[in-house]
Parts: sequence; structure tokens; C-alpha cells
Amino acid sequence: MNDNIADDKFPSANPVPCRSLLSLLAEGITVLARGRVIYANAALCEMTGRNRGEIIGCKFIELVSDSDRKLVSDYLRQHAVTQTGGVDFVLRRTAGAGRWVRLLASPIDLRGIYAEEPGVCCSITDITAFQDRIIELDRDNRRLRSHLDDTESVLMNFAPYDCNDILLVNRYVEALLGCSVGDIMNRRRHLFDFVHPDDLQEVMTFYKGFPEQFETAEMEYRIIRNDRQVRWVRDMGNTLYVERGYGMPRRIDHTIVDITEQKNREMELTEERRKLSSIIKNSTDMIYRVDMAGNFLELNPAGRRLLGIKDDFRKTNILNFYVDPRQRDILLDKLEKTGAAQQLVKWKVADGQVIDVAINAVTEQSAPSDNKTYQGIAHNLTRTLELQRIDTIKKITGGLSDKINTPLMTLSLNMRALRDSLKSGSGDTAEMLEYIEEMEIAYSKIVGPMTVVREKYWKVQEVPDGCGGTIYEIQEKK
Repeated sequence: MNDNIADDKFPSANPVPCRSLLSLLAEGITVLARGRVIYANAALCEMTGRNRGEIIGCKFIELVSDSDRKLVSDYLRQHAVTQTGGVDFVLRRTAGAGRWVRLLASPIDLRGIYAEEPGVCCSITDITAFQDRIIELDRDNRRLRSHLDDTESVLMNFAPYDCNDILLVNRYVEALLGCSVGDIMNRRRHLFDFVHPDDLQEVMTFYKGFPEQFETAEMEYRIIRNDRQVRWVRDMGNTLYVERGYGMPRRIDHTIVDITEQKNREMELTEERRKLSSIIKNSTDMIYRVDMAGNFLELNPAGRRLLGIKDDFRKTNILNFYVDPRQRDILLDKLEKTGAAQQLVKWKVADGQVIDVAINAVTEQSAPSDNKTYQGIAHNLTRTLELQRIDTIKKITGGLSDKINTPLMTLSLNMRALRDSLKSGSGDTAEMLEYIEEMEIAYSKIVGPMTVVREKYWKVQEVPDGCGGTIYEIQEKK
């Protein structure tokens, strides 16, 4: 810019060198002498919305918005001697909103009438679109940051290869860990400070595995909040790479979600499944699940014992045990209509024994209509009745024992009295006869036929138990 090439048309009068070149530039160019415009190219005229005649001779500061004039004045004052960085300001226009521009200035040697004056050449670049983009990006950044802070997950960014260097954390860390964002960012606290001691080593290995071992991975572990509450979290790590960086990692993103309630439900379900499995395994009733064709899908140990199945029960069909297979069609029809059914049927089980069975079954509604299954509990009524009869017999035996106890005592005492009388030789005949009569009565009570004894002392009745079976009741005759 300090060369001595003159304008082709006015080599002696032109104070600004290289005017023909400056006029071709797309950037706004102006030359100032004592703060006034002595040259302006077409690009600057277009930016300001003025013609060259309106710009030449005016003070350059008049083209600057009121709020930026001091900034521009200080900048030009510095550049009268030396060249430094640029400055951004709003350039006024004759109509419409001003334009954001960037001003770069440098000293220039003038000729002609301004040869003795210090000159400044100014390059003015329209950055309105760029500035608008910056404002838009800043707005988007604030909005995204707001979303990050509002999300119910802890978001942490780590430097690659250094899990101790936390680059960013959102505000949910205050809710999850109970510490402030400032404590994390100022390195007073770290995520590892809150990890449960039993999980710490595994968590640190997990974090140090990025990005060499893991590109994307997750794990679950426990943390201890500031208030000493233990919480379960799921930590999902992801490696972010530099665009067109040939696999160079930029940062490691970790999303930490509180899953305490979910984990508690899982543990409760696990415990319930364990209890249910124990009940099914130890149940004395047959518990099973079959498909609509009758093939066994599940069968507990009691069911295998009842049916006499020693091999794989899945190769067995429940229809093989029905005495009348049509009864199963009736059960399926009830299940199709109501989803639940009860039925009393006869089964032919192990060793060819025919038993009465009470079935309670329900349909699994979650399965597709083509693959429906149903679950059932089969209760062996025959065995129950046998146990009830045995229990009744035990009660009758106990009652008989009570009834014959007194006559036996009478026999024992009277026999001892007779033996003593005979040994002494002084027994009274009438007294001995009385002993004998009592013994005869006791004898008749003991050795008489059981049917006579039962009919004489008890009334045994068979009555329903309210569950489809019968029990025996003993009532004394009056």
C-alpha cells in the first residue's frame, strides 16, 4: 500500500496510490486524512447506502453508530502510528438497519495536497451474516445448555486418556450427588469420590478403558450421596471423535442415570421369583403349564411324581393321562370364554392307578392367540380322601382306646382283689361274686364285636367337608 504507483488518469493530482486496484476490491476501502474520508471505493458506498459524493469529505466517525464511536476513535488513534488487530462495530446506513463490520486500519503515505498529512487506509469487511450466525449459535448454545441442565441425568465430558480431567458437567449433578457444579469443575470433588467403595475399582477400570478399550459401553454401580443415601446408577460412556481427524478422540461423554427405583423393583422381582420357584418346587400339588395341544412346557417335581414321568416331561402330553379326553375339550372351552376354569376329572397316572383330580387353570393372556398356553394346579382328591379316612380311623382308634381303658382297669383291679382273697383264705363269697360280676361286665365291653361296640357307644356319620370331599364325625349315643 505504500508504493508510488499513481492513478493512470491523474498521476500528479491523485493523493491515494493504487486507486484503480482499490476500486476492484469487494471489501469496503476508505482512506482517511485527519479523520476525514478522502477516498471510498464502490463496495463501501454500497455498504453505507450512499454515493461517493456524500462520503468524500465527511468525517469517518459519522459513518459509525453512536454507541461504537468511542471504540472506533480510540482504534484509529492507535493506528495512526502502528498496525494492530481489528475492531468490530455497526456501520450506519442511510436506510434500514446498520451493518456489522470489521475494521482493519494501517498507516499510508499520501501524495499531492495531502502529502504532508498522516493517512490511514481502512479495510471494512461486512460480517453481518457472520455475526448473525454467531448470535444464533450463542442462542442455540444457551438453549441446549438449558436442556442439558434440565435433563434428569448427569452429563459429564472428560478429556480423552485422562478420566480425572472433567471438561463439563450439567446441573443435575447437584440433585444426584448433592454437590455443586463448581465443586466438580474446580476439582474440589470428583465423581469417583461418590462411588461405593465396593464398586470403585471396577468403575475406575471402566473409565480408564475409554477410548482404547471401549468406544461405547455402560455399567451399573452404586454411589453414596452427600446425605449418605445409597443410589444405583447406570453409566453410559461414548467416545466422540474429531471430524475428519483420522480416529483422533475429542472427548469422552458419560451419561449417568439414577436407576435406584428400577433396581429395587428388579431385586424385589428377583426375590419374588425365588420364593415362587421355591413354592412351586416344594408344592405337594402338581403345578404345570401346557400349550393348547396339551404338550407340557413346565412341570414341578410333585407333578412328575404324580404322573410317574422319569424322562423329559416335554415329550409327554397331558391328554395321555385323561380317562376321558373329552373332558379336556370342556376345560379348553371354559378357558376360551372366561380365561379361567375349574374341573373335576379322572386321570390314569403311575402304575395304572385311576384318581380323581381337581384342576384350577388360567390362560396366559400375553401370548398370541395362535400360541396360547395355560397354567394349572392339579390336586389329587383321591389321596386327600385317603388321608382324611386315615385321620378318621386314628380318631376312632383313639376314642375306642378311651372307652376300653376303664373296663381294663376294672378287670385288673378285680383280678388282683380275687388273687389276694384266695391267698389269704379269708375271702367273703358274696364279695368275690361281686368282683366276678364286675369282671364279666368289663369283659363284655372289651371283647364284644367292634360293630356292636361302635353301635353301642358311638354314632359314626360321613358328612361333606365343604371342599368336595367327606369326613367322618363321631357322636356319642345318649
